[in-house]
Amino acid sequence: MFAGLLDIDWSSLEHAYGPAGDVPEILLGFASEDPCEREIALDRFLGAVHHQGDVYDSTVACLPFLFELITDTSIADRGPVAELLVSIGESAAARDVDESDMSETRVPYARAHLVIQDRAEDFVPLLADRDAEVRSAAAAALALFSADTEHALASLRGQLESESEIECRIALIRATADVALRTDTSSVADWLGRIAVDADDPGTRLAALVHATRLAPQRWVDDLGAKTVALLREISEFPGYAAAPPDDRPFTPTLFGILRELVPEQAARADVWTGDLLLVLDKALTGHTDNRIALLEHRLRDPDPGRRVDALHLADRLIQTRRGSFEHLIEMIDGRLRAPEREVRHAAAEVLSDTYSLAAPAADALAEQVISAGPESWCHPDEEIQAHYRNMLCALARLGDARAVPGMVAALYSGDGTGRLVYRLGAYTAHRHEFVPALLEQFAQTTRELGSGYGSAHDNLLTAVRCLGVYEALPDVTRILDAAIRAESDSHVYKALYPLKYFGPAAAAALPMVDELMRSPNPCVSLRAAETAWSITGDSDLVVAVVRSRLGTEDSDQAAMVAGQMGEHGAPLVESLLPLLASDEIWDRVKAAEALVRITGEAVPVLPIFTAEWQEHTLGRGRIAECVGMLGAAAESFLPLLRKELAEPRRLIARAGLHMSGFLEEDEKLLTLCASAIDRITAQV
Repeated sequence: MFAGLLDIDWSSLEHAYGPAGDVPEILLGFASEDPCEREIALDRFLGAVHHQGDVYDSTVACLPFLFELITDTSIADRGPVAELLVSIGESAAARDVDESDMSETRVPYARAHLVIQDRAEDFVPLLADRDAEVRSAAAAALALFSADTEHALASLRGQLESESEIECRIALIRATADVALRTDTSSVADWLGRIAVDADDPGTRLAALVHATRLAPQRWVDDLGAKTVALLREISEFPGYAAAPPDDRPFTPTLFGILRELVPEQAARADVWTGDLLLVLDKALTGHTDNRIALLEHRLRDPDPGRRVDALHLADRLIQTRRGSFEHLIEMIDGRLRAPEREVRHAAAEVLSDTYSLAAPAADALAEQVISAGPESWCHPDEEIQAHYRNMLCALARLGDARAVPGMVAALYSGDGTGRLVYRLGAYTAHRHEFVPALLEQFAQTTRELGSGYGSAHDNLLTAVRCLGVYEALPDVTRILDAAIRAESDSHVYKALYPLKYFGPAAAAALPMVDELMRSPNPCVSLRAAETAWSITGDSDLVVAVVRSRLGTEDSDQAAMVAGQMGEHGAPLVESLLPLLASDEIWDRVKAAEALVRITGEAVPVLPIFTAEWQEHTLGRGRIAECVGMLGAAAESFLPLLRKELAEPRRLIARAGLHMSGFLEEDEKLLTLCASAIDRITAQV
């Protein structure tokens, strides 16, 4: 096999780490009789030739050999290679259809897409392959790449009649629905609806119900929760599903080998695939929060720990992306903190750690677990126990709960991983005396041999003393600022100035350095230094002079932000801000408008700017809601936008198409600001 493999000049091709001269060795590894060698080859291919889903010219050159591998039944472990082809094809198709991308890096994606599309029919006979993994991958590939959708539908539906493996039946049903989304959803939804009623086993019926819902959610949603719950109960009792055999392959120095060592096996679960089906259903029910909550609450009561973990992951996704009433769901999650299974307890704590104020119903359960574990658990030698404790303590700290104080103090003394805690210290000023010794000790340790460098370890300490107002740390903060200046690190100078601004007159000893930094060519540094000097001396003219020098330049947006923070003290800057309302740069217009409202409290011609920004940049709505609230009756025309936001069921992060943690708090704050703005405006109308 692999005729012509060595005729290719692989060293002239590229992968993630440069010349692709090692690719022939990787491809030959796929055909090895040694399972360890095959796994190492897969790991090397994913790490270099298809690194993080990327496609290179070497990836394209590999495609004929990958097709050769999956069609040769004498080769073992063809399933992962077939899945690899699907992954390359998905990446290639997604990048190739992006017409806005005209870069040279798009070329291999387009070539790979064409190669796999041209050979799409090669997957049809693989639907009946003896290897179940190959059959499942072939179904996915046919759905993605076949140009003849009628033939693809006929092949997929025909194979379902003879398929015996539940995972393959699920793959065939999903692939059929994928094809239908490109063609006619109605007839396929009807077909799936019949299977959801008539199939012999409950797993196939659940898969059909889930994917019929994808195609026609309004037809199924009314009694979907009851049907799904009933099918899940049937699946739990159904004797026809077999657990996957234990993965007893020896350890390999690969990601796969490491995961086998670290991740608890789910092989004992015969229905592990229900987690994937519920994830698909959860996505299909995006607009039906009540149905999603009902399914989750049922799953959270399941006696099987794996199913409860699945439900906890879905609960986290729901809370992070949708608005709604989650009190009862949170109470059910906090009940899982006491579960006998470690994986369930840890998953519950992970969910609660990112729910901020919404975790309030779980406060007592969190406190009970935090106190029981003890403050020393922050640095527990068992990393799983440590991570579990840290998640619970952070969730409790984000609620401002006093029962978190002993654990927070211990964490600050350790100096390890405190970034998630320090921003919450502002809620603990009543316990200032308990935190200050720990912070000062950590400062002493980190600045003792500071020299001319500046380390990222200082950032958490600077944030902590700023949030808590620990002016006793002034000598240490000054040393850090001096080190950052000598290291010529503007970003670190900027961070070190921040606590001095909050210390106010208590930071007078640092004024000479601050005065010098006001002349920095870096606008971030000079503006922050001016604010700090004002805080120390009370002389607002210092800030006005620096801000005025930056307005009308490429740094106008940053200068306008500082002007707005000055409030009425920024009045001398109004005449310099007004021309920015007509700037060609959107950020100049928006920041100038915000600043003018904060300075004057008047509706200078800013509402059109706010309206445009509101509609264009979802994540910036909190600042605008605050500003229009300041305008009172003058912002009456903005009321429909504020009310529409309050009625919107999706969180900001979901509407922005992002997948990041930490935005829930911002979203909840936006709701509060919108409600407050409506109250202030309507009270004056």
